[in-house]
Parts: sequence; C-alpha cells; structure tokens
Amino acid sequence: MVEVAPRSGPLRIHIKSCLVFLFLLLLLLLGILYSMFGTSWGASNSIIESARRYLSIINKFRPSAKPQNDLKSALRVHCVESIGVKRYALYFSMTDSNSEPVLAFSPSEISLSVGDLGASRKPVIVDKVTPLHMFNQWNERLFFSAIMDYSGSMFAEDIENIKKNCSGLTNGILFPFQANVIKFSGSVDERIPLTADKTKIESAICDGYPIGDSTSLYNAIDQGLTAIQSQPHMRFLLATTDGNDNSSSISLDETVRRLKLHGVSAFIFGFGWLKVEVLKKIAEDTDGFYIYTPDSSELSSWFPKLAKIINNIQVLEFSTQNDVSIPCTIDLTIKHAGTEMRRTK
Repeated sequence: MVEVAPRSGPLRIHIKSCLVFLFLLLLLLLGILYSMFGTSWGASNSIIESARRYLSIINKFRPSAKPQNDLKSALRVHCVESIGVKRYALYFSMTDSNSEPVLAFSPSEISLSVGDLGASRKPVIVDKVTPLHMFNQWNERLFFSAIMDYSGSMFAEDIENIKKNCSGLTNGILFPFQANVIKFSGSVDERIPLTADKTKIESAICDGYPIGDSTSLYNAIDQGLTAIQSQPHMRFLLATTDGNDNSSSISLDETVRRLKLHGVSAFIFGFGWLKVEVLKKIAEDTDGFYIYTPDSSELSSWFPKLAKIINNIQVLEFSTQNDVSIPCTIDLTIKHAGTEMRRTK
C-alpha cells in the first residue's frame, strides 16, 4: 500500500482566469438579453415572448429604441365610394410639417385623375371638399376596429396606458361613429361587435383579458377587416402591438392585399423592441399612419392627435363623364399654402 502525504500550503485561486470566465459569462447573458429584446427573433419566438414581460425593467434602457412616426408632411388617400350616378366621394387626409392636419381646402387647390384598374386615368371635376366632422349628409360616417395585443410579451404598463388613454380617441372624434373591439394573442377574440355606444366601446377596451403566449397580429387584422369591410364611408383599423407576428395563418402580404382591396387604412401604434418596418409596411401600403413610441405613457398625447387627424379627413366629391369601377386607380395632387403634395393609389 502506498501512502500519499496530504497536501499542505495555501490554496491558490487564479483570479485572472476567474475574471475571464465571469466576463465571458456576462457576454453570454448580454447576448441572450439582446436576442430577447433587440432582435425580431425575440418577438417572433412564443416562449421568449412570454418571458419578456417579466423583465420589464430592461424596457427602460433601450438606447436604440427611438420614437418615430410618419405623420409629418403626409398625404394619404384612404378610399373612394360611389355616392350617385357618376358621382363619387374620395376620402383623404393631409398633414403639415408639424404633423397637424390641414383643416380646409378649396377645389381649385386640387387636381384629381381617376381610372379603372388597368386603364389610363382621366381628369375629373372636383365639386367640393368638406372635413369629415362637418359632412352632415350622413349620420354615422366612420367605422373602425380597435385591435389590442394581449400576447405574452406585452408589458402591464402598456396595456394599462392603452386602457387609461383610449377615451382621448373615442371622446376626441366629433361626429357619430361605430367601432368594435378585438383582443388577441395566439387566438383572436371579438369582445364587442360594431356599436355606436361609446360607453360600451370603452368598457370593452378596459375589461380584463388573459395574457396569451404568442402573437396572431395578421389574423386579428383580418378579423377586424371582416367586421367593417362592408360598411359605407370612411373605415380604418386601429392596432396596438409590441411584437412581431409568430402564429397567424395569413401572411403579411396577404393582410396588406386584403386591406387595399377593401379600401381600409391601418393606423398602427407600436411599443417595445419590435420590427418597426412591419408597422411601416402595413400603414403606408394601406394609406394609414404608424406611430412607434418606446414609452406607452405618451399615448396620452397621441390618441387625441390621431382623433384630430380623423376629424379632418377630407371628403372630396367629384364627378366623371363615365362610370368608374371601385377599386380604381387615383392620382391626387394638392397645392396648398405654398406646399405641393402628390399621392397615387
């Protein structure tokens, strides 16, 4: 039997090696956190998405997340509808360099050409232009679908800020309208069908709803579109979301195609570390607006601002020599207060 003498002397700790190990561990942790919060993968993975809301403190430290929107100096052609024999109404909005809506136009400031799909456009006669809130020929002249994200990544403060400030929109619209409310995560749930009752609309927005695991944004938009696509006059979707779609059965391109087909604009509010380019595509391709704000408390000012734009959507009445099929192609040019803007659709 061989005896081994016990080791004596001080235990040495290699401090340099430990520091290198801790540094590498920190880099790994930061890489994981960045993947969760800083990439589209984080918002597109349902498991990671559910974990993000428990790390809401990190939501306050995102130097690369900067507010942005497309409200400044914008011209949007929302939709066209027939209002009589060879007479039509075009709904458009225009904002100035301060993102404020232009309030009034004269027909002499407007040039408009219209044509059937696949045919050349021809100039038409602009009869008159009236802000939507002053257009009293119809009672309910606005229909919209409020679409709210309740997926796993939604921070509690974002949901509460939507609830707390939604009245800034509903009370800010100055004329009769109807709206429905849809909430979604992996599934889509219409909380209230179209109604003109503001109290019921706000109650449906503010009622409790469970947080889900994934994000079916495109499915929710499609269901909202189905609810309003057959309604007359001005129609739009209002969506609030913080993540990328990861579980819809409909694609982004198909979502946009259907919105354009039915002449429905999308107004999108985004939060969190999502892919802002998706918001841009949905809003701009449908002649709507997008607003990305890392801090959802700013909704206290954004909802009233959107209401002001909606109130001043313009109803342009025009006449044609021949009947025009809808949807049609449009070329709109406006020269107002020294500014010229053009929009084709």
